[in-house]
This record gives sequence, C-alpha cells and structure tokens, in this order.
Amino acid sequence: MLGSDATVSAPRAVHVGLALVLLTLMGCDPGATARFPIGLSFEISDEDLRLPEELREDGPDGPIVKSVPCGPMGMCTADAPVSCDAGICDPAPQTIAVPLGDVIDLSEVGVFDLFAEVDTIEIQGIEYEVQRDTLALPVDEVEIHWGPAGAIDVDPAMGVTLLATVPYTEGMEGEANLDEAGSQAFTTYFESVSPRVRFFLKTQADMRPGGPYPEGTLSVAVRARMQIHGNLL
Repeated sequence: MLGSDATVSAPRAVHVGLALVLLTLMGCDPGATARFPIGLSFEISDEDLRLPEELREDGPDGPIVKSVPCGPMGMCTADAPVSCDAGICDPAPQTIAVPLGDVIDLSEVGVFDLFAEVDTIEIQGIEYEVQRDTLALPVDEVEIHWGPAGAIDVDPAMGVTLLATVPYTEGMEGEANLDEAGSQAFTTYFESVSPRVRFFLKTQADMRPGGPYPEGTLSVAVRARMQIHGNLL
C-alpha cells in the first residue's frame, strides 16, 4: 500500500506531500539533499468514454457492447466513432487524455523553505496502486506525462513529455516504468525554465462487440519520489 502521503480524494486531483522524507547534509559542504513525495491521483469513469446507449445490451454476466449489423453500404451510427468491421459496427479505440489537477509550483512545496537556493530536482521513481476498479473494461497501460504550466493537452508541440507508464492490472500495485528521457527533461526544465509544471494521464480503451460495456470507475493513486539538492538557509 502507498503511504498516507499519497491520498486519493477528488477525481483528477493532485496532492503535494509536504512531509520531509530525508534531509542529508553533505559533510562540510553547505549543500544538502532532501527527498519528498508528490501524490497524484486519477479516476477514469464510463463518462469519459463516448459510447451510445443503443450499443448497450444485457449479457449473462452484465452489460455488453451490442453486435449491430452495419447498415446500407456499410454505414454505422454517426453518434459515436464506430466503423464497419466484418459486417458488424465496431466502436473505434478511444483515447482518454486529461490533466491531473491544476498547475503545481514546486517552489511552493514546504521543504523548499529549508533551502536558500535549490540547484536541481529529480524524480527517483514512481509508485502506483489500483485502489478501485469497477469499470469492467480492459484498458491499455496508463501513461503519465508532464508539461509546462501552459500546456492544456497531451501534445508534444506544447512541450508535454512522457514521464512514466503504469502497466494496468486489476488490484495491482508496484513501481511504474519511469521514462529516463522524460525524467531528465523534467529536471532540465526545472533548472533552466520554471518550477511550475502540470501532469496529465493518457490511456486507450478498445470496446469490442460482445465485450463488456463500460460502466463504473477506475481509480489509481500515484506517488512520485522527488529529490532536490541545494544550499540550506
């Protein structure tokens, strides 16, 4: 289980852990290293998936995606992204990309008050925990991205960069796969541009005829282990 500093509350919220995990003085060097967590949480619900009610029907184990024959000339309903596949209307895979809360100003995290100057920051690792899963829908791995404060979507043109991937499995917890290039870009951005960043999640769901119709929610808690180095007050 994640520690109490990785709290999940409102959907798509971000919680910054203020507790100092470790502060190490570097001998006679005035420099010091501090470690602290930043908690992120996200929730995906059936409301995030655009699938019309007419494609829903009851199955033996719950609602399923209805198998609807394609209409004249292979046409399917225009109310959702659906294509004709082997004579059946097949919902297209859907991408879910949403911001994780508001902009975070890392310089406002409490531990920064101990430093006269912060030279660098790095992400040492990311832990995750699937806390609730009633979505009844398999999704691909979940990607966590970071970007500048002004970014509004998961778009490389806005400077948004992959940070880690969470290999989704129901009831699973563990270590996310940290992207080294994205982590280094995060450090470089902090050092040379700004401490203000925001985080995003991105995943994809493929709903197939005869498969489960999306209902419920998927909630995941994520904790990024941060480390800063600088000069104490």
